[in-house]
Amino acid sequence: MADQKTSVSIADFGAKGNGMQEDTAAIQAALDSGAAEVIIPMGVYPISRTLLVSSHTTIKADRGAKMLLVGERKKRGDFLLSNKDPERGNEDICITGGIWDGNNQRPENTKPDIFDKNGYSGAVLNFVGVRGLVLRDMVIANSVTYYIRMAHLHHFEIQNIDFISDTFGVNQDGLHFGGDVKHGVVRHIRALSYGQTNDDMIALNADDSVERVENLDLPRDAIEDISFEDIYTENCHTIIRMLSVTAPIRNVRFKNIYGGFRCYAINLDGARYCRTPLFREEEYPDGVGCIEGVTFENFTCRPICDLPLDFGGTKSTPPCAIMMESLADHVVLNGFRMIRESAEKVIPALHVTNVVGQAVIADGKRYDLKTKQDKIALDDFTELAFYLT
Repeated sequence: MADQKTSVSIADFGAKGNGMQEDTAAIQAALDSGAAEVIIPMGVYPISRTLLVSSHTTIKADRGAKMLLVGERKKRGDFLLSNKDPERGNEDICITGGIWDGNNQRPENTKPDIFDKNGYSGAVLNFVGVRGLVLRDMVIANSVTYYIRMAHLHHFEIQNIDFISDTFGVNQDGLHFGGDVKHGVVRHIRALSYGQTNDDMIALNADDSVERVENLDLPRDAIEDISFEDIYTENCHTIIRMLSVTAPIRNVRFKNIYGGFRCYAINLDGARYCRTPLFREEEYPDGVGCIEGVTFENFTCRPICDLPLDFGGTKSTPPCAIMMESLADHVVLNGFRMIRESAEKVIPALHVTNVVGQAVIADGKRYDLKTKQDKIALDDFTELAFYLT
């Protein structure tokens, strides 16, 4: 075992980075060497099985180093990179630099049926059960589903992350947070490919269908105490998703958000319209969701209408900017602005329904929803707040 103070290069273990030789074994040997720091020089590194990173390890990849997922048909538990021990947990993992490419056009990397219990999730990076995760200055490319999949994650920092993709896929979330995620800072996240992300740019899914292939081995649990700042996407499906039925989402702060959206700017629909709904309406007569203490500051969005089909979209109009069908208390938006492409297409800024005992205050005017059938639709506002009565 190498001294924990040492730094090693993957080249010392035989990695070539020529794009032809498969470099998995060499990189894994460097990661298993016990060195505290593993250097990945510029090059293209074909990777055929999941790279596993242990606790107290830093990976420093050159900005021109590309890790490319290749190999045989992928299955459950396969990723380009994951922490080594998701069951017992890892700590103090830091990854900086590099292009981490899920190679979604390769047939072996395609997504199987959503209920395949042994199927490939399609996520490029996977971090489950990590305390003290740092991700910085990375490009995550060509995901099949989630670009980065996370759960059981405590005390983390994610910043300067770019998403790019050559093709569109189903469930292409950017940062996807499953349950038990707490105490984090997220800054400077961008989708650089037009039309990405093709699902949620930021997904906070405290509840979800964990039977689906992309969610296998993820929990349902609370998401708490996270700040997001400087989120940018020119044209995505949904900018922010918060999914809660009974598991809470609490004390989350968003600042400086800009995005074009084809479906929603903010979605809190409780997954009612998904292929795998999480509940029956009659089971929750007052509504679902536990969204508390969430703030948005300086949120600018733009609905995308009639997206050309060659960009992976459909010629449809977003139903609204904010879909609110979850119970929310002390949820506040300050400085909200929606830029409309055409005055002829009146897209509501807000739609609220399916919640009981919900008060909505928009630019000082109050609205109360007393039954699940009550609805609110507002074309515009600057300041917005939700409280339970």
